[in-house]
Amino acid sequence: MIKEEEIKAETLAENEETPLAEAEMENGETTTAETIEETEKEDDATLNRLMRLQADFENFKKRSQKEKTEIYQYASENFATKLLPVMDNLERAEAALTDASEEAKSYVDGLEMVFKQLKDVLKEEGLEEIVCEGPFDANLHHGVAVGDDDEKEDQDIIDVFQKGYKFKGKVIRPAMVKVCSK
Repeated sequence: MIKEEEIKAETLAENEETPLAEAEMENGETTTAETIEETEKEDDATLNRLMRLQADFENFKKRSQKEKTEIYQYASENFATKLLPVMDNLERAEAALTDASEEAKSYVDGLEMVFKQLKDVLKEEGLEEIVCEGPFDANLHHGVAVGDDDEKEDQDIIDVFQKGYKFKGKVIRPAMVKVCSK
């Protein structure tokens, strides 16, 4: 019923506009068809802006979610980095106590158990030691010395001065190594 009234109102309006449209054309003003065309162009431009704004918002949401995921993923990285010198010192203590007397053997065993437990906890959180065998890789190793070794190939790692570590695949400390040069 409402549609019928709208159709009748539009028909009356069209009949009434015909003489006005002719008068407007004589005066150089726009016609109803031109007005409709302009309105459609404005509507298209508004729709286009709205679609772009919606796409920008979707991109913003995706980018924010990605940043949030990275923050959560690497939240422990700073903590793990601060623990690396502690691990280095525990390794040095363990190496120094290898020739300990029988009386100190229980202390050495205790130290080894605590150190293994620390390594296991950090490994579960995503810390992994960088392998220092084979060829030198500038992404993983920091070459601090050059030497010659008949048993090694050119650019192979000869010795490790300080272990390197990755945290969830990201290098947080490269291994300091001596590289073979021939």
